[in-house]
Amino acid sequence: MISKKLKYFSFFAALIMVLSCGGDKESDQIQAPPAQIQNAEKEADLTKITLSPEAELRLGIQTTPVEYRHVERILTYGGEVEAVSGRSIVVSAPLPGTMLMPEDGSSQIAGKHVKKGQSVCRLVLLPPEKDLLSAEENVALKKIQLDVAKANAIRAEQLLNDKAGSIKQVEQAKADLAAADADLKVAQARLDILKGINLNAAAKNLSSLNIESPIDGIIQKVYVAPGQTVSGGTNLMEITGIDPVWIRVPVYVGNLTVIDDQKPAMVYSLSDISGKDVRPAKPIASPLTANPSNTSANLYYELSNSDFKFRPGQKVSVTLTLHDTEESLVVPYSTILYDMYGGAWLYENTEPHIFIRRRVELHHVTGDLAILSRGPEAGTKVVTAGAVELFGTEFGGGK
Repeated sequence: MISKKLKYFSFFAALIMVLSCGGDKESDQIQAPPAQIQNAEKEADLTKITLSPEAELRLGIQTTPVEYRHVERILTYGGEVEAVSGRSIVVSAPLPGTMLMPEDGSSQIAGKHVKKGQSVCRLVLLPPEKDLLSAEENVALKKIQLDVAKANAIRAEQLLNDKAGSIKQVEQAKADLAAADADLKVAQARLDILKGINLNAAAKNLSSLNIESPIDGIIQKVYVAPGQTVSGGTNLMEITGIDPVWIRVPVYVGNLTVIDDQKPAMVYSLSDISGKDVRPAKPIASPLTANPSNTSANLYYELSNSDFKFRPGQKVSVTLTLHDTEESLVVPYSTILYDMYGGAWLYENTEPHIFIRRRVELHHVTGDLAILSRGPEAGTKVVTAGAVELFGTEFGGGK
């Protein structure tokens, strides 16, 4: 029994020794790395530019030190462009009639800009008996009256020639003929209007009312098509004034006390990532509105929109100023450059005629100043004039 146990013990001891030896061999093997980087260089080593004094003068290089300043704190929210309250007007038909395009033939479609006093459509007035059957009977009657007037005119001319009539009778007959001819044209025009044929030609023989735009703005909606007969009071189109516009900014109610709502807001489009085209909007007395579902209250600002860049319903970014200030790194905005990926850079002047491109983190722009979240230390000289030329020199497009 003991001999059997010794045999088993010897067998397991030998097996453990074999496995241990095999593990040592595997651990001695060096695995190849999953990736190899050749000619690796730091980003800073690729951006050093040394200029000769003549080249620096030719490029017009100017520098200024980075500063620490107390700047106003800001918060950025999403806002929405709205038409000014009371400047969205619905144009209605004052009388029954048929709507036609303006006399210049311009089509009035949604989105078209119109000026105050500009004709937006015409309304051809209809008679009280405006049904088709009455119009057809009226045309037939006017034709008969015209034929009678023609015969009377011919008879008056003949009597005058035979010395049996007078000049007064001839003139009266011609006047009756002209009136009958005009009445027939009006009746035929009304019939054409009701049938929807030759609308513009028919409208020349009928009384028409020019409908003018009451404000400068854009046509938001058109409710009636040309040639459509409408009753008095029917809505024809909606015109909205968009200069200026309101910017509605939903603000978390917990921030209402820290926001300085007496200072202008800075508005820019969502596509303007760098904030180059920032426009000021002045605070206004506005409706006190809020949304309890997301604990927000609305602030309103008025924005000039003479170029019609912003339209009602458009989402924008809005930067609001807070009451307190903070100390931040500040450089002129002219020092900031952007690469093709949107990264922000500037050039440091570390030694005479030596310039190094450094990446910075831009927090926001205030006027002509750039506020940095991360950048060079205060006192570091950075290039203000000639930064673009240095950028071109570094990448092969310089002077």
